[in-house]
Amino acid sequence: MASGVTDEPKEPSSPACLAHEADDAYMGFATRAEIASFLAALEAAEQAGRPDAEAIRRILPRVRDDVLHKELAARLRAIEAPRSDA
Repeated sequence: MASGVTDEPKEPSSPACLAHEADDAYMGFATRAEIASFLAALEAAEQAGRPDAEAIRRILPRVRDDVLHKELAARLRAIEAPRSDA
């Protein structure tokens, strides 16, 4: 092998190798600003007694944070659960 030549490049050479460094929005996830705005609107809707299941369904695939995703999925299940207050 020639002097200074290695089998592995010092830097990733393809976009897939850099995916972990990409901005969330570039990768299709919601930005922090989008999530903050969504959570404020969701809170207002819930306080008004109109929880928005459709809005949660739309944003869930775009939430990268596992904890927030789990919380929103639980809220969605609670909204969609049959009520037994009859």
